[in-house]
Amino acid sequence: GRTRSQGEQIYWELVTTGADDDRPVVVLSHGAGGSHAVWYLQVPVFGCHFRVLTWDARGFGNSTNVNEAPSPEAAAGDLTAVLDELGIDRVHLVGQSMGGWHVTAFADVAPARVRSLVFADTVGGLWTDELRAAFETFQSAGGLGGGGEPRLGGHRALWSGTAERDPAHAFLYQALGSFHEPPMASLGRTIAWTMGHDRVAALGVPVLFVAGTHDEIFPAPLLARSAARLPGARYAEIPAAGHSPYFEQPAAWNDVVLGFLLDVDRSGPMT
Repeated sequence: GRTRSQGEQIYWELVTTGADDDRPVVVLSHGAGGSHAVWYLQVPVFGCHFRVLTWDARGFGNSTNVNEAPSPEAAAGDLTAVLDELGIDRVHLVGQSMGGWHVTAFADVAPARVRSLVFADTVGGLWTDELRAAFETFQSAGGLGGGGEPRLGGHRALWSGTAERDPAHAFLYQALGSFHEPPMASLGRTIAWTMGHDRVAALGVPVLFVAGTHDEIFPAPLLARSAARLPGARYAEIPAAGHSPYFEQPAAWNDVVLGFLLDVDRSGPMT
């Protein structure tokens, strides 16, 4: 469906077993290279245990960007509008890369609606000095456009070994990003948005960080140290993957994230 929010049309897909499905909801928020479609390796798996909501941020996939004002705050408002229209109260939030900022911003304005937070290869606004330095180094080397002319399956959000192992799957990663022209110029506004570790800790919700061993953008050891600053937060590293292990190593990524979500629901809310 599509939900109107602040003059935009926000596209979403909700996978359920039917009208009487009252299972918890997992929201999957994509990164800057994708849309709702990138989660095709997760939706059928997670859908065995949860209702699954995927959506397109402003200017990505099927969502509009009439006002040309994407930001974490706008994304939080857009997700709120979608959840309100669907009558969904509380959710598990999973944010990949750019999507990490979106779910953190939502948690900041609507903490009572959050069951858990998963930061997948993302800072999500929780910057540290060493993560900023690493990101600046990545950007100075050309960022996602670095490395010269693109090669078949080549993408700096993927580990080079991914294209070598399965070039057709790596090429699909390139193709999934070719169906729209995302507002990449607005990413600076997203990157600049911050939320301190203390504020995230004060939310009182379970947190998981997931990182690919070969992530060039947000190096895994630095994300691990960021996670350690949140009392009780979990950290998991996915080998043989870069910035997008949900795509590069989906079985391992799904096991980690799904296991975390099921544990949260079994243990009940934090006190």
